[in-house]
Amino acid sequence: MLVKASLDFYYIVSIINIVMNNGNIKTEGIRYTGSKKTVIPKIINLISNLQIRTTLDAFSGTTRVGQAFKQLGYDVDSNDLAEYSKVFGLCYLVNNKPKKDFQEKVKHLNSLVGIEGYFTQNYGGEDNAGSSIQQDGKKRIWQRKNTTKLDAIREEIDKISENDIEKAVLLTSLILALDKVDNSLGHQVSYLVKWSSRSYEDIELKVPELLSGNADYNILQQDAKTISKSYDLIYVDPPYGTNNQITKTTRVRYASYYHLWTTVCKNDKPKVFGAANRREDVSSDTIEGAVSAYEHTHYDVVKGEIKELVDKLNAKYIVFSYSSKSKVSIDDLRKIFNQYNLLKEDAFEHKENVMKICVGNKKWLGDMSANYEYLFLIQKT
Repeated sequence: MLVKASLDFYYIVSIINIVMNNGNIKTEGIRYTGSKKTVIPKIINLISNLQIRTTLDAFSGTTRVGQAFKQLGYDVDSNDLAEYSKVFGLCYLVNNKPKKDFQEKVKHLNSLVGIEGYFTQNYGGEDNAGSSIQQDGKKRIWQRKNTTKLDAIREEIDKISENDIEKAVLLTSLILALDKVDNSLGHQVSYLVKWSSRSYEDIELKVPELLSGNADYNILQQDAKTISKSYDLIYVDPPYGTNNQITKTTRVRYASYYHLWTTVCKNDKPKVFGAANRREDVSSDTIEGAVSAYEHTHYDVVKGEIKELVDKLNAKYIVFSYSSKSKVSIDDLRKIFNQYNLLKEDAFEHKENVMKICVGNKKWLGDMSANYEYLFLIQKT
């Protein structure tokens, strides 16, 4: 009875938090393919009547959903294999110190004089009459004035950080600042020929919009289907792929698309490959860890991975996000979910990422009808 009373009390508090905070939920992050920034209100609405305390964001990416869950008062575990996702998780979820505690160190980092190091050598470019193409024939993602600052700041962060959480806050500040002055459409596998207007701005670090909370927060880095811990709610947002029959082999490979954030976080100065100077360890699908099963080009492989994931996740409820133009059909997803108790399904028009339409030949665009985002609420136990 005591346990039930405690859960009922927490349920009431949770409902109050949703009602009070839903309109005030604000998250922060970088430009990111598959970002759930605009979908968060739909997710919150879908779960508003559920008795929830413990949550897992199984493919956390930039942690926006986890940030929302923290603001709703839930315990939050954030899971993703990407190093930058771990950094964001430590910053926005695990950290509970206020912004003022980091102001002096951010001010110090902004005051540093730039140096020429690894990032400038590989990713910094001169303004060649508006062109980002350098003498080696390659385009660059940042102007040299900003990469010299990056080189100085990144080395200094390792020196002044007192612990992993503080380091994560400072790294997040750096990544947010770099994202505002880059020369791309939001990914790091190709850069713009003409320098973008934002690339002329000077990099300036600001303390991230940190969140307070008194629940339990943990960061995981493992294959989601191997997580054995039990949760009230698990949110699943795997890579989507494409159902375009002309571009069957096309998909977002997150390890490749955001390789620079990995390098900024690790500061491991890896060997680089190709026109975009990608990390060599994500330069080919044949390299272990460079591509996940959800990013596979074969339909049955992706469908099988999704089914196995849903079967293995230990949760009372699962919220599953997917797009109508993704690799696995909505009908096949329903068949997987109907093996359990598919409580609700929500579909709404959702703008596709700008990167999709940036092609030279329109025939490669495939289906140009409206794209719909689907949210499925499944009860497992």
